[in-house]
Amino acid sequence: MGQAQPTRLADDERLRVTVWRFAPGDSTGQHRHELDYAVVPVTGGTFDVTGPGGEVSEMIQERGVPYFRSAGALHDVRNTTDQEAVFVEVELRHEP
Repeated sequence: MGQAQPTRLADDERLRVTVWRFAPGDSTGQHRHELDYAVVPVTGGTFDVTGPGGEVSEMIQERGVPYFRSAGALHDVRNTTDQEAVFVEVELRHEP
């Protein structure tokens, strides 16, 4: 298992856009989302999401079906499929 690969596409005062690529078994590592964010799955896929207490839940992304999450989430995300999984994460900065 390796580390998921982020590629930053944009980062300015309004938003940050990152493409995440996960080989089979790759994970993000434990991290906290400091900003509200939307995710747009490119490939779709199944992930294990591990919370701060070690609890694991399954998340299924459907290709092209976006979803939104609020800031504050603390978790690790791991690709549990046997194929590369890709999604675009758009983090929203609030107006100053």
